Amino acid sequence: MKLLRRTGGRTGASCHHGHAIGLDFGATAVRVAVLSFPRHDGTTSIVADQLGSMPLRPGTVVNGAVADPAALTAALKELWRTQDIDCRHVILGVASPQVQVRELQMPDLDPAQRAKALPFQAREVIALPLDQVVLDFAPLGGPAEDTRLVDGLLVASPREPVMRAVAAVEAAGLKVARVDLASFGLLRAIAHEGTPLEAVIDLGAHLTTVVVHQDGVPRLVRTLARGGEEITRQLAEQLRVEPHEAELIKRRDGVAADSETTATLRDLLAPLLTDIRTSINYFRSSHAGARIERVSLTGGTALLPGLADAVATQVGAPTTVTSPGRLLMPSPTPGRPDTDTDPASASASALSIGLAMGAAA
Repeated sequence: MKLLRRTGGRTGASCHHGHAIGLDFGATAVRVAVLSFPRHDGTTSIVADQLGSMPLRPGTVVNGAVADPAALTAALKELWRTQDIDCRHVILGVASPQVQVRELQMPDLDPAQRAKALPFQAREVIALPLDQVVLDFAPLGGPAEDTRLVDGLLVASPREPVMRAVAAVEAAGLKVARVDLASFGLLRAIAHEGTPLEAVIDLGAHLTTVVVHQDGVPRLVRTLARGGEEITRQLAEQLRVEPHEAELIKRRDGVAADSETTATLRDLLAPLLTDIRTSINYFRSSHAGARIERVSLTGGTALLPGLADAVATQVGAPTTVTSPGRLLMPSPTPGRPDTDTDPASASASALSIGLAMGAAA
């Protein structure tokens, strides 16, 4: 999925030495994944050369949109400096509750013709002014023999937030090779191959992304304007403690124990769990007989003790916390301090890893 291609100069998603860089920013941090894809005996491996992050000042990114471009630019400059990353071509992920993903059939056209035809096809299914969105189409297979129509997904993202994010990144001296939908990066990093139907859920600070896929093909994409920071803030208010104390309590106690704090957390998590269940049920209702085989969680909030069991109860499917680290090989450079593939770091880095993986797709 390539929402936007940059023109002029080098436009490849990979650097000259074969690395690809995925760049993801959320409410609390900007994260980078530098991957390489060596081949051996006809098999391509995914090597994590660097995984890094830089905290963001509160209010820099709100609900997936860049609210303080200067602060994001400064954080990116510091991230590149501290991680000593020499490549400056990145694949940028975007996420927003306003992004719309719809199933669509398109005539079998070449890319240039498709780009011209897409706005005419989109006007019937996108509830946004077409002059204010960036459109893309992801084919899900070849054309049907009888109709020559191609089944795919139409993606519409508000134009202004995308361009603001690109400008902030390029102000840091980086080059955006392409912009990708964060939820598709998530799918690359977390999806289990061979699973008939799986729900992949990324639980971030401000946003929660739900992707239902069938054998790696996305069938439902939803971004919910709820996340772990909202729960921390509400817990701090109820316990009358500072937010950082509430965060420690939340991560320590979770919802698995039987205590007054965990009971409070269960109540605070209820709206998020309801939204997740509603998204899954929407898919089930529009696909008769569909059965979700498993649910995979990732993101910082996914590590909350007992949350996987709570999601499993809501959705009615086995649920586990999954890290993209299972797909990665460590960097062959010994003792590299800026490469961190522990489960917690890799889970938080799932989006940036999946974005970089797109370069090899």
